[in-house]
Amino acid sequence: MATITRRDYLDAFNLIYHANRCEDMDGLVGTICPSMMQMFHAECVTFQLIEGYPRHVKIVESRSFKSDDLSPVEDKYNPSLYKDGYYQQSPLLKEAISSSKNIFKIGDSISLRDWESSDFYNEFISPQHLYWEMFLPLRRKNNLEGMITLWRSRKQPDYKTNDLSKAEILTRHLMLTVNNIKKISNINNLKQQLQFTNEANNHGLLMLDHKLKPIYSNTKSREICLYLFSRIQPDSLDLEKGEFPIPSCIISDCCDLLNLLKAEERLTLWPKERIIFADNGKRFRIECSLIWKTDRLITLPHFLVTLSDLTNKESLEATLQARFCLSRREVDIVYCIIEGMSYGEIAEKLYISKLTVHTHIKNIYRKLGVKNKIELFRCVQSTSWLM
Repeated sequence: MATITRRDYLDAFNLIYHANRCEDMDGLVGTICPSMMQMFHAECVTFQLIEGYPRHVKIVESRSFKSDDLSPVEDKYNPSLYKDGYYQQSPLLKEAISSSKNIFKIGDSISLRDWESSDFYNEFISPQHLYWEMFLPLRRKNNLEGMITLWRSRKQPDYKTNDLSKAEILTRHLMLTVNNIKKISNINNLKQQLQFTNEANNHGLLMLDHKLKPIYSNTKSREICLYLFSRIQPDSLDLEKGEFPIPSCIISDCCDLLNLLKAEERLTLWPKERIIFADNGKRFRIECSLIWKTDRLITLPHFLVTLSDLTNKESLEATLQARFCLSRREVDIVYCIIEGMSYGEIAEKLYISKLTVHTHIKNIYRKLGVKNKIELFRCVQSTSWLM
């Protein structure tokens, strides 16, 4: 990545700060799109969220802003064309689906001759008097979840190395912001649901302040925390007053995030995620993220924690074992592979050797009829085994 100026760095941090203050997707898009237009001197900025990756990309949300007398104005017409599937003709989207690069732009990804001869350019981009395109894929764990596209007119210069460097910083962090807003929306929805029902939720949601004290929790999060914190007797705590212990693994991950925040690479933070294997076969997924919810610039962040009980997937394990003749150990390894663990991490987690892990994975691939981890993931995802 090329060196960027202090002014560029401060502009990027300021945009990220204001993005993290947003409480919903509507506010986020209305905040970042006009700001990115000014930061990159763009004529148009388009924001999309997608689903169905990688087999069939469906745009579920699309908004764009254009420059009108130097003021960003939301475009109410063209986003409907994007959402109807027109954008799937974009050459840069097609490359982003098949590549792991972070930033794409015309001239580097495809030649200008191919760009000018494409139907997407001639039928959709040229009539809007746009030309230069920079494509920022929003990926999380190599999964494409959305994209931000910056456009300049032909009269403007192409995007330079400095623009790519700023975009590199923003792309990685804005994906976290999108993910956090989705989770915050889930919290708000759960708050409304809890007013009408006392049924347990499948996922635990927990919000901690900068002192690691709970400021919001649902029933499932308290149940999981109590289970993991087995040294404290539940009868000695008043759950109605929010008195429940925070497991050491959550405290450790949140402290790690705070320590990373103090480092120079604070803009590249990712959530801390782990799988907890209990002695009786129970498994829990815990993910900790940093969020900023305040009007003050100088502040400590809050923590958003998602807790999922994977033990309820006994029917899934039975399906795997019955359909593909997988052993219980092979099912455990399938979960580890999907969570992105290396051979060494799997061996350490399951207390077996790397050679044994390699043998198990070879047998799993043979039984499922796949050749690598990507095919394994797609096979599992396509049959909804992880839902």
